Amino acid sequence: MLISPFQKLIPQKEISELNNMAIRILITGGTIDKDYDKIQGQLVLTRSHIDQMIEQARCKLDIVVDSHMLKDSLYMDANDRTGILKKCQGLKEEIIVITHGTDTMVETATVLAENIQEKTIVLFGAMVPFSFGDSDALFNFGTALAAAQTLPYGVYLTMNGIVFPYDKVKKNKEEGHFESRE
Repeated sequence: MLISPFQKLIPQKEISELNNMAIRILITGGTIDKDYDKIQGQLVLTRSHIDQMIEQARCKLDIVVDSHMLKDSLYMDANDRTGILKKCQGLKEEIIVITHGTDTMVETATVLAENIQEKTIVLFGAMVPFSFGDSDALFNFGTALAAAQTLPYGVYLTMNGIVFPYDKVKKNKEEGHFESRE
């Protein structure tokens, strides 16, 4: 089941509340933050681009950026997911947006959803690094921020302009996009 703007959602957050709520952005890595290393001839993770994305989007939300790790999600394990879980549980913010690699985003979302109920958490990533000119990163970031502000408590993924409940989505690796899993 996809959540579209045309479906009626039970409002959890009033507009007046939204204006006073900080959003925590938790950086964990993934393609979104990769750069091309000309010497090694490969994509590498050395820094996050989230500050550039916030500036480029002219975002005026109350955002707290937290760099937790920079890791390709293919190399994340249960300890990494537990670390992300503990970090989210310890945050005072009820709205959390997480940058994450697309290959194991669903697995991390599942761990979060099974252990956190009183927060709205949205994971997003990119199929093309932000540092490349034709990246989907900024669009996915904007979608994640909008979704996180308006959705009820729960864990979601946003990719390709679509908001997915964490347990109703899969990555279609052949076609390079996310789709509903039902």
